[in-house]
Amino acid sequence: MKAVLRNLRDILLYSDSYLFELFVGALHFFILPLAILEIGSLYHVQCAGILIGGFQLYAVGTKNLKCRVWACQGAALLALYTVVHYLEVGMMNGSRLGWTLVLVMTFLNLYRTFKEKLIRGK
Repeated sequence: MKAVLRNLRDILLYSDSYLFELFVGALHFFILPLAILEIGSLYHVQCAGILIGGFQLYAVGTKNLKCRVWACQGAALLALYTVVHYLEVGMMNGSRLGWTLVLVMTFLNLYRTFKEKLIRGK
């Protein structure tokens, strides 16, 4: 069991993050603009989801490390903002807890892309 936990930690902290970045970008681009309607017409969050999610999909598609780091920073801020909105209205329960998982994934993406940037020296 100890080896399994160590392997999971290594995958989360040190493996390539393209798939997680793609997943978070797709969630922000396609799902967030519709999901946030539960709270109300928060056009600024919907527009941010489309712009940041779209940019993250673009950054992953180009494999440009500098763009990926910027996209991960934007995604982390947007995920934090989304969770705060759900918490403010008392709706952070049930399936909406998935947005906290998205928040964790964005910080893992940010950590890995920033670490990759440091290693490559770009």
